[in-house]
Amino acid sequence: MDNYTAAPEDDYDVLIEGDLNHSVTEQCDPYQPKLLSAQLLPKLYPLVFVVCLLLNLLVLHILVKHKGLRRLDNVYFLNLAISNVLFSLTLPFWAHSASHGWALGDRECMLLVGVYTVGLYSEACLNMLLTVHRYLVVHQVQCMSRSSRKVPWGFLTSVLVWTVAVLVTLPEHTVDRPRVQGWEDKCLYSRPTFLPADETWQWFLTLEMNILGLLLPLLVFLYCHAQVSRTRSFREKRGDLYKLTLATTAIFLLMWAPYNIALLLSTFKEHFSLQDCKSAYGLHRAVHITEILAATHCGINPLLHVVFDTAFRRHLYHLLHLQPRAQVRQASSQEPQEPFTRV
Repeated sequence: MDNYTAAPEDDYDVLIEGDLNHSVTEQCDPYQPKLLSAQLLPKLYPLVFVVCLLLNLLVLHILVKHKGLRRLDNVYFLNLAISNVLFSLTLPFWAHSASHGWALGDRECMLLVGVYTVGLYSEACLNMLLTVHRYLVVHQVQCMSRSSRKVPWGFLTSVLVWTVAVLVTLPEHTVDRPRVQGWEDKCLYSRPTFLPADETWQWFLTLEMNILGLLLPLLVFLYCHAQVSRTRSFREKRGDLYKLTLATTAIFLLMWAPYNIALLLSTFKEHFSLQDCKSAYGLHRAVHITEILAATHCGINPLLHVVFDTAFRRHLYHLLHLQPRAQVRQASSQEPQEPFTRV
């Protein structure tokens, strides 16, 4: 019984079933955003572009030629329409790149991303400006200087908004994304269009997007609306312009909030314990889908003018030959004027 040969332990491999199942479960297919982009964007974005361009040009026409720019609100809404038009100009390029790939160079891609982000940030800043101005009007703030009660102040603050929007986008152009990432398709609407490959830049730009594009507008919106709601004469002072400003800012926040939240969770998924395969897949898909839906917001603002602005609606009826010009002038003359919004 002692005459036996012991087999070396190294000649045997032990297969543990748990290890096999673990290795299998760790493998998963990444989300492929190009498939949805190629199917949806070529059909959706050209339509959004046409609707947004036509409706916002109509808003610009009525504001400049009919309503006039003697009110600060009209100056801000004018800039908001320009911001929407600027943003919409990028949509046909995203649609074409989704179906045919990016045919232009790296500089053109960076320019497209810059126009996209300038349009987005300028709209966020203009919404804050409109909200603060309506808050001051309702409260009839008397401490405002005489210069800030005049329309030139509106043009000055508008220039400041566009300057801030341009400066905010400058950090995004310090990294050559196509060269760093080695993209085959350099400019596809298949991921956050402004994020480079470097993780530190991703953190910085994601926080910048969430703070300027969501957190600050939301805080200004909540504070001003809460203060206005506490005034005794809130119902009497809540006119068309207040409703229009409230609706415009609310729609902007509602449409961009899901994207900003999904982007924040996706970028900082390790900090939220969402780095597993299933969570990463779901976050990437959520970022892609919410950004597509949020980009359609530029065609909604003109419709809000029709719904909430009685004077705008009258001028629109006149353009469509649905109301005589005399009635429009009579209604406009009866519109209450705010003393510190005129020159």
